[in-house]
This record gives sequence, structure tokens and C-alpha cells, in this order.
Amino acid sequence: MSFDTQIDNYLKIIKEKYTNELMDLVAIPSISCKSDHQVHLDAIAKKASDMLTEIGFESQVIETKGGPCVLGKLHSDKNAPWVTVYNHMDVQPADEDAWINDPFVPILKDDVVLGRGSTDDKGPALSIMHAIKFLKENNHKLPNIQVIYETEEEIGSTHFHEFMMENKDIIEDSASVLISDTIFEGDNPAITYKLKGMQRIDISLKTGTKDLHSGIFGNGIQNPLTVLTNALASCVNAKGEVLVDGFYENTKVMGEQELVELQKVADVFDIEKFKRDSANGSLNFDDPKDILLGIWHKSTFELHGFEGIQTNPGEIKSALPYNVIAKVSMRLIGGQDPKDIVEKVRKHVQKIDPKIEVIDRGGIRAVATEFDHPIMEVAKDACKYGFGSDALFVGCGGSIGSIPVFQEVFEGAPIVLIAQSLMSDGYHAPNEQFSIKQGLRGIKTMANYLTNLADFKS
Repeated sequence: MSFDTQIDNYLKIIKEKYTNELMDLVAIPSISCKSDHQVHLDAIAKKASDMLTEIGFESQVIETKGGPCVLGKLHSDKNAPWVTVYNHMDVQPADEDAWINDPFVPILKDDVVLGRGSTDDKGPALSIMHAIKFLKENNHKLPNIQVIYETEEEIGSTHFHEFMMENKDIIEDSASVLISDTIFEGDNPAITYKLKGMQRIDISLKTGTKDLHSGIFGNGIQNPLTVLTNALASCVNAKGEVLVDGFYENTKVMGEQELVELQKVADVFDIEKFKRDSANGSLNFDDPKDILLGIWHKSTFELHGFEGIQTNPGEIKSALPYNVIAKVSMRLIGGQDPKDIVEKVRKHVQKIDPKIEVIDRGGIRAVATEFDHPIMEVAKDACKYGFGSDALFVGCGGSIGSIPVFQEVFEGAPIVLIAQSLMSDGYHAPNEQFSIKQGLRGIKTMANYLTNLADFKS
């Protein structure tokens, strides 16, 4: 029986089991940003480790100072390369009112699983598990596979570097890393070759010890919210261009081939679908190329919210706040050092008021893999095989905290990011979903990719 027939039969047989397994994973509320969910991080790690053991892995849960990690190994052939597979099992909070179901009581609707973590990142992780299971059960070639699951990706992989360093004696040096935690930008499968870095900061101004009556003290006492919003407005304009002095110093210029690959994506970019996927948000640009440049290749300065302000709908309390904190993140591109960027922002806002404080909440650098590496051809062929269309090389405005660590530990090993999720799946949004059809295609893609790595020589 041919490989094609075997994999197609497997997908038919496994569909119901795959669906039920995904719903079981989603039902564990593994929210990493909430300390009271530690028990759920432990539960998801144990569940994932047990699933690897069922496939034939030697798997263990390894504790960290935060959420646990899972390390599983499948020895296939001493002459084959080691490939590390990485996914994360933690999820974002799901407190939004717009959910049509309890986000941790997943439902199946029109062959789509709705629930927090379904697409980010439990569905894609499960697809890779089943790809390995298929290859193993049907005696197809496999590389040696090391699986690492993390439970702190959504909070910046806080303890991942420490985990890798403390366990380097039992972690296998790998020829490449496979990650499936990125998104299709349209109908074509996507191989992500670069991701932005991320820096989180608090920008705060405190001018007293209590709120004050605006009629008694207004104009006589500084309003820190007014001063702080003026400082924030001086950092970025309405189009997203960052105005902080020296912010763009040392940034890497896009190469000629990058621009060619960008144009390929722009040529098939569905701007109307992009609008729908953004819930009809207002576009900064009308040209698809400009949109993609902004998301993938230009830095951002984003204001997300405040502490110390009034939030009750329909009410205005005529008082001056005394301590206001702005929550800010910056997506960074190649060449930008997160620590240096924090200092530049600090100097910039303190020109407005020297009492303004900038607090570093952690950051990671941007990362990239050369898309002309031979292993990328293997990935392209796998995407064509599994998803039925030519793959596009894409950037990503998001960040994955583990990747800089992998680049440090597995020096020179290409990081291959093969997407399974869709833009419409709702990463970090209410009613997050994952299509079972997309998951099955993912199994087919990953099976092709992994079996062709068994004999791969870089």
C-alpha cells in the first residue's frame, strides 16, 4: 500500500479520536498568566506527557520555577538526525463576554472546535503527535525526535532558558527545530522565516497620595493622566510610526529576495478577508504590501490600557487621579536590542516630565531563519503535499520566546515554522477555534516533512 493511501486511510480513521483528544486538551484551563492556575499547568503537562508515552516516547515532566516543561524522546535510527519539535500547552485568559460557549467547555460546531487554546497551540501540537504516530505505526522512516512542550509561552517563556540550561545534559543536540504556532495569511500554506521581538513596559506617573477633587485642585495641581497621555502621544503617531528618538537605529534593512517573497504574498493577499478577520477594524493602509510591511517588518509601539483610571461605564467621577500606569508593548525587528529600546523610551518620555518612570517587564529579540536553507525546500514540499497549494514565505508580527533560546542552544540549526492555524481562528480572541479539516491536513503535512528528514543531510 502506498504512502498516500496509508495516510489518507489514517486520516479517515483518526478523525473522531483526534477531535475528542483536542477537546480533552482544551478542557484543561492552562492559563499561564494566573498564579491560581498552576494546578492546570501541571495537569496539561502530565496529559501531554502521557500522550507521548502512548505513542512510544520516553517522556517526562520536568519542573521549573514556573510552569513545567515536557521532554519526550523517540529514538528511531542512530544514523538519522535529531529533530526537536516544540509546542506550548499554556493559553491566554478567556474572560471576554463575547464567548458563545464556556471557553474551557469546548464545543464542536461545523467540524470546528471552539475553545481557548484550540488553535493556539493545542490543535497544531496534536497534529504533529498524530503525524509521528502514523509514521511509526506504518514503519516509515523517522528522524530521531525530541519533543519539548512548554507551559509559559504566553507569558514570554519566562523560565525556558533556565530549563534548557539546567537540563542540557539530557537534551539532545538537534539539526533543526520544528514549530507549528503560526498562521496562514490566506489560502496558501505559510512557512514563517522571521518573527518580531517583544518588549513589555509600564510607563507610570505618580504625583501624590490620593485622588483629588477637580473643582478644588484642577489647574492648580498636575493631572498625571493628562501628562502621561501627552507623553505617550509623543511616542507614536496615528499611523503607528514610532517617534521615540533613536528608535530605528541599527534596524536591519530587508534584502532583495525578502522583497520578492513579500510581493508574492501581497499578490494573493485578500484585503477584504483581512478586514473581516480584524472584525472590521480601521486599516492604516489600503495597499496589501504596506499592510504586510507594517505587520511583519516594521516595529510597533502599542498602548494596551491603564491602571489607576476610571473604568465604570456611563460614570464620570470628577476627580484627578494621583497614580497612573500605562501598559505598553513594542514589537521589535532585527537589529533592535530590547534593553536599549527601554532606555530610549525612558529618555524620551522623561523629556516630557522627569518624574515619569519606565519599568522593564521583559523582552526578547527578533529572530530569523534563512529561507534559502535546504531544509526549507523540504518544508515547502511538505506543505504542497499536505495542504495542496504552494507555500509562501512569510514574516510574523508575533513573538515566540523559545526561539532565541533554541538558536543559542542549537547553534546554526534552522528553525522551521510550518503554520496550521488560520487568520480567522481568533488567536487570543473570544471564540477561538480550530478546524478539524485543517488539523488533518496538518497531520499529512507533518508526516511528509518528518519522514523526509530521516535521510536529510544539510
